[in-house]
Amino acid sequence: MTIQHSPTQGDVLGARRLIAFIGFALILLSLLLMSSAPMSDEIVFPSFSGLAAFGLIVFLASGAIKPNKFWARLSALGLFQERIFWLLFAATFSGIAAKGSTLFQVSYMPVTLIWLIGAASYLFVFMRESVSWAAIGSKVREHRNEILIVVALMIVAGFLRFYDLGQSPRVLDGDEGLVGLSAQDTAAGRLSNPFELWENFGALYLQFINFAFGFFGVSPFALRFFPAIGGVLAVPSLYLFARQIGGRRIALLTGALLTMSHVHIHFSRIASVAYIQGVWLAPLELYFLLSGLEKRKPWRAALGGILLAIHFSVYLGAQVLAALVVVFMALAFLLNRAWFKEAYGAAFAFWGGWLITIIPEAFYISQNIGEFMNRLSRDGTFQSGWLANTIRDTGRSAASILFERVVHAFMSLLYYPAFDFYGSPLPMLTMLTTFLFLIGLGVALLRVRSPKYLLLNGYFWSATLAIGIFAIPPSADSYRMLMALPAAFILAALGLDQILKRLGIGWDNAKTIYTVATSLILVGLLINNVWIYYGDFVGKCRFGGNLESRFASYLGTYVGGIESEASVYLLSDDVYFYGSHASTDFLSGRRELINVLAPAETLDLVSGETVIATPKRIAELAAWARLHPGGKLHYRYDCDQAILLAYQIP
Repeated sequence: MTIQHSPTQGDVLGARRLIAFIGFALILLSLLLMSSAPMSDEIVFPSFSGLAAFGLIVFLASGAIKPNKFWARLSALGLFQERIFWLLFAATFSGIAAKGSTLFQVSYMPVTLIWLIGAASYLFVFMRESVSWAAIGSKVREHRNEILIVVALMIVAGFLRFYDLGQSPRVLDGDEGLVGLSAQDTAAGRLSNPFELWENFGALYLQFINFAFGFFGVSPFALRFFPAIGGVLAVPSLYLFARQIGGRRIALLTGALLTMSHVHIHFSRIASVAYIQGVWLAPLELYFLLSGLEKRKPWRAALGGILLAIHFSVYLGAQVLAALVVVFMALAFLLNRAWFKEAYGAAFAFWGGWLITIIPEAFYISQNIGEFMNRLSRDGTFQSGWLANTIRDTGRSAASILFERVVHAFMSLLYYPAFDFYGSPLPMLTMLTTFLFLIGLGVALLRVRSPKYLLLNGYFWSATLAIGIFAIPPSADSYRMLMALPAAFILAALGLDQILKRLGIGWDNAKTIYTVATSLILVGLLINNVWIYYGDFVGKCRFGGNLESRFASYLGTYVGGIESEASVYLLSDDVYFYGSHASTDFLSGRRELINVLAPAETLDLVSGETVIATPKRIAELAAWARLHPGGKLHYRYDCDQAILLAYQIP
């Protein structure tokens, strides 16, 4: 049976819907406010319970609205239209999440859920009319072989990133320990709020790591699990973006280059550098932005904006990407005005998604600007005083110093060894990949007026310029340039394709030779990269930065295995001592050690106690043990070098 309204009654759905929404939004807000107030069995009516009651009355009253001329006219107003309603819904939920994040919560899961519902509601504004599930199924069937190839690349990438993950590299560096301890702190306290920042790490990301601890147990494998997941996700993410730039061939070559990259394999296997998450997030964000603009699909661009806002709760690479999109849109408007005018809707959808989703994080940043600027204040070219001091010490101009910094950042990809947080004597790109990259870079610069190549150039150069101009020390360029790595691989794939084309064996006129040639090159690169990482690096005891860092990791691992609850003493010195690296606390389960600077002969151990010697004092402990027999000596070796000696009294 169809319900019909008289001409004077009309449709009152808009008014009912908005009033009902106001009601349950008030209820939701009141529940968050109540949960943040002190709780006691003596309280009859908790604070803000009246607001919940009022919200319930408003919600129930919406059902009492009868179709008539007044409500029909009200429903016809713009505020009550469906798109406006869902935009209001999304903004309100994001605002409620922002308010909830400022209040004490036993669990911030409801706040996170409200935030994500707000983002999904914004996307719903565009998707409900633009996406056909039948069309999606048809696309999947049409591109089945292509999908299988990407899945195969992901399997290879997964094997290279998860193989022996908890043991290789065999030690944790100090920053990995700090990340692990901070992730554990998200279970309660300040970092339980997903919009908090610690060292520019988003608490949301740290909570994912803590989830891995709950699932796998607190261990190096669990600590490195989500970096490895990010390394695998980078393959389909970069494939999509590269496909939007240059088509299937370029995407396949790009995905293969990323899969086998020795530097990407390494940084997917450690937790100290969160830039690795940007290697999959940034290409995905740019893919949805570019495909939305080119296909005039606002929902795609909106999703890109939402992902960029979420990226702000992961790590600081999102800041560079936001600036890139602003500059890209400005240049696209100037260079391709006709093209950009047709994509206005998608551009506005992108920034709308970003603005609505960023509300909780932006509110936190506005209240904690010092934490947001943490890395720039400490490692910023300008804020730290580095530039002023360098000008004073060298007498050179700021322009020449900054130009040299940009060149250094660029050369970190292809010339300077990747020492920081790695320890490889080789640069980020192998020699052959560098050759392909330089060719591709030249080709992309010639095509810069094209919107897609404008974005690709912007992606690479924005990261390079940001690192060169705003960040120190120069030695850190080799891992910070992970931000530019996806663009570099697209350029390398473009370079390989163009070289074969210029040699007369391009895809269009020599498919078989093209396939054989690219396959041989990729297989050679795979063998080379796997050897660089697993053959020349993993077993060479280079990771950790220095011997002190490696000792701290061995120390934590050994202490974590001591079953006795008796005291543990460390024969320390001014270089090796307990408290120098957080990796010791993480691996030992935060077990405290007692530093002993005095000679070993002053020790007076009782049953169950353990004394450990640092590398410089191993001989001293060994001599003391000979004079106090009955205990058990345990050596630990770093490759062929004794790095730790422990003596436990039975």
